[in-house]
Amino acid sequence: MRIWYQLLSSETGMNNSIAATQAIASKAAAPGTIVEVRGTTNGALGDNYRLFWHLDTREVIANALKVRQSGKYDAFVIANSLDPGLVELREMLDIPVVSFMEVCCFTACMMGERFGILVSNEKFAPRYREIAIGYGLRDRLAAVEATRFNNIREMNNLFGATDSAERMLAELSDAARRAIAKGADVLFASGPKAAFLASRGIYEIDGVPLLDCYSLLVKVTEAMVAMHKITGVCVSRKGLYQSPPKELIMKAAEIHGIEELKKG
Repeated sequence: MRIWYQLLSSETGMNNSIAATQAIASKAAAPGTIVEVRGTTNGALGDNYRLFWHLDTREVIANALKVRQSGKYDAFVIANSLDPGLVELREMLDIPVVSFMEVCCFTACMMGERFGILVSNEKFAPRYREIAIGYGLRDRLAAVEATRFNNIREMNNLFGATDSAERMLAELSDAARRAIAKGADVLFASGPKAAFLASRGIYEIDGVPLLDCYSLLVKVTEAMVAMHKITGVCVSRKGLYQSPPKELIMKAAEIHGIEELKKG
């Protein structure tokens, strides 16, 4: 089994975070599963702002089209918590497309009544509420609590005995306790913070489970691939994830000059 595991982190500016995520994913993988953790060329700089998120989403979609053309992967994992390109990828790929946020939100719902999300800063909070509510989980979302890390690249310094790491640990603990006070009985963190917590072996705070999101993604993806092989089905082609007809794909490939689509 071969899995494309897509982060938005810069492959150069966030190399420590990517390496930590690769270590977590590889450890979780079953024998015979290859997880290829990938970043992006420029990486997220301020995806709490929707404009920058859209710019980064383009590269995720471009990578997915290359995966589609290659036919060498069994699944595409969107290992970013803002669901970049989720609908677009499910429209176009005939392999499982697995979402960080869907997996974490619905797993949290299986483990407790209400969940809390720990995010980087206040600007992110409305977007995370929007995503969870979009899943139909308004009544299961207890809280979205923020730390005060506005510089995403600073999170590359979390992986080691640094001042940034100790500050993040303190802020995450404070945010978790605020979420628990609002009724969260399961927690998970977004982005590099999730890798940071897992790399330190922190799986609960004050007795409340804290999801190891990146390991969880690997195991759910393995299950989705297994079911795809058993049933031949991985996505509904009715409604939201209906694929465009081949003729339209070919026309769009020509107009937009997308080589990966020119074979339909």
